[in-house]
Amino acid sequence: MAAARTLLRPEDARPFAPIPYFWSDQYGLRIQAFGNLRGHDEARVVHGDMAEGRLLVAYRTGPTLTGAPAVGMPPRELREWRTAVAARTGRQDATATATASGPPA
Repeated sequence: MAAARTLLRPEDARPFAPIPYFWSDQYGLRIQAFGNLRGHDEARVVHGDMAEGRLLVAYRTGPTLTGAPAVGMPPRELREWRTAVAARTGRQDATATATASGPPA
């Protein structure tokens, strides 16, 4: 999409900077992660716990949300976290409004 947008509308060209992502199924649990998971200042559990088999962690570097690894979370619940990581949302904005089923604002 980025290449097509650049070719068709060069005035709207912007750097191609995909958000790192991986997923794996391990021992009946789905592990997914968005963003940069290295060099963070803080990792905070914002939803669930491993005893439930569901867990979402917000990684912060400075004031910015830089990563969101998750275990046992449905993909639809993680879409907006991916968007928040891509937008470099402030960590407080991302985690203060997170609810049991809700992503960052």
